[in-house]
Amino acid sequence: MSLGHDGGMSLEPTKPPPAPPGLDALREVVDSGLLRCGVPAHLGGAGDGLAALAAGAAELARHDPAAAWLLWAQRLAIEALLQSPNVALREHWLADFLSGERAATVAPSFDALYAHDTGRGWLLRGELQPVPNLQWAGFSLIAPVRLNGPVDHWVLLRSEEDGLSVVPDTGANWPAKALAGTLRLEHVFFREDEWLFGPDLPQRLAPVAAALAPGLPCPTDWNRTALSTLSPSTFPTT
Repeated sequence: MSLGHDGGMSLEPTKPPPAPPGLDALREVVDSGLLRCGVPAHLGGAGDGLAALAAGAAELARHDPAAAWLLWAQRLAIEALLQSPNVALREHWLADFLSGERAATVAPSFDALYAHDTGRGWLLRGELQPVPNLQWAGFSLIAPVRLNGPVDHWVLLRSEEDGLSVVPDTGANWPAKALAGTLRLEHVFFREDEWLFGPDLPQRLAPVAAALAPGLPCPTDWNRTALSTLSPSTFPTT
């Protein structure tokens, strides 16, 4: 309801507020069905294999590079949950990642966070950039953590954690620039029961990373781990 031209009340509906930045692009990714390609049917997948994901990522990148970049981040995060031995994490987050109710992301580089053992958990610190799919309503982040040497674990963090902040990236010319930035972590608390995976996560995600490569705006550490011999005709179908 709004005021009419004569000052009276009008029954014309008011316009809804504009969608938050990035919501339309993420919704396009969800509506494409590509998030469910290569996901087992009993876990909410569509039954299509990684060949369909590769073709879809390439097509999406041709007409909407920003959405293709969000697809890359969201689908890799989904695959990390599928591969994780932490069943509780998968059961808690997978449905929301697949439906787009929760944004999810990974950093293009393997720069690791550092962890300090408090005896009750770990305090994480470090910086990751440039990270896509940083939605205004919150997101989940998959990141590598270094304890006392090489990277030996990957973790799943929420943007709502105390000590995690987003710094907008004003320099890089990325698709969906408003949804990318630097993540800074300072004394972010993490519990042992939320470890996601060990050091071989990139190798376990390599087939999906290769399928998503056509939608990327630049090379990433994920694709340097992808098997160079993979082609659409050799992708698994489930």
